[in-house]
Amino acid sequence: MFVATTLESWATDQPHVFASDVQISDTAYRRLDPEYYAWLRSRMNLAKMAADAGRLGSDQFDELRSRFNAMHTWAMEHFGELALSEAVRTLDARDYRPPVAEPDTPRRTPGAAEVAFGHALALVDAIRDRALALGWTHDSLYATGGSSRFTMGRERGLVCYLRPDDRIGEVTTHSIEIILVNNVRQRFYNPNIDQPWIRRVR
Repeated sequence: MFVATTLESWATDQPHVFASDVQISDTAYRRLDPEYYAWLRSRMNLAKMAADAGRLGSDQFDELRSRFNAMHTWAMEHFGELALSEAVRTLDARDYRPPVAEPDTPRRTPGAAEVAFGHALALVDAIRDRALALGWTHDSLYATGGSSRFTMGRERGLVCYLRPDDRIGEVTTHSIEIILVNNVRQRFYNPNIDQPWIRRVR
């Protein structure tokens, strides 16, 4: 039997299929054992005190009592009076951690910038091994220049220059070809090697 803190319950003849705690919709259930029984009994005692003091309606208490009695009958049949009495005697209800339902976390829709950057990363990932073998560094491919998307120079890698509709063409030691949506071809030059048009002054 699996029981919620509200004393709602359900039973299965295949308990090995389920974890000890199971959540169904917004309700958390725990597989009943003597210790959990003892904790639920302590909560039932508190409910009776609340009903006697007029803080809990009689109809609500009667519903809780009906659920508890059904659970009690099942527990007596499966665990026996001795095991249940010992659990009630030894349990410190203040230390017991009952099952708690996890809130549903809405799935966040990625923004346009995240989608675009993810596409750029996928393009670079596809040619990474080839580029590294030709002398490109990881930073020259992936560096984002810190928090600013407009940082120029060596701080920005290839991934920062790719737009959602771009494709990557030829990959060489000196440059990587970027093919725009209109088939215009541009080149991103390797910042870590000497380019043919650069003359070093000695």
